[in-house]
Amino acid sequence: MDIKVTKILLRERLADKSRHLEKITTSLRAEHSKSFSEQAMERESDEVKEQLKDSITTEINQIRTALDRIDSGNYSQCSKCDGAISAQRLAALPYTQLCIICAA
Repeated sequence: MDIKVTKILLRERLADKSRHLEKITTSLRAEHSKSFSEQAMERESDEVKEQLKDSITTEINQIRTALDRIDSGNYSQCSKCDGAISAQRLAALPYTQLCIICAA
């Protein structure tokens, strides 16, 4: 696994997720319609957007942590058991902090 490529990919994903988060945040700040029935639908949509916002925020934090782990030199080290995180696991989930055993 090329750590430089991983770092680039993580930064790109971070930028993409940050843009997506900004769009959702802007959408949530938008004024609702005056029609009660339309407001009800908009509020349901807002609930979904809030959940999506939380999910994206969590992923952004995980990506930032992964980038910090790369910079500190412990990217492929499990944060729970200090064992190695396999290259296959990091390729599948590049911001994981746990080896497959600890994740189970």
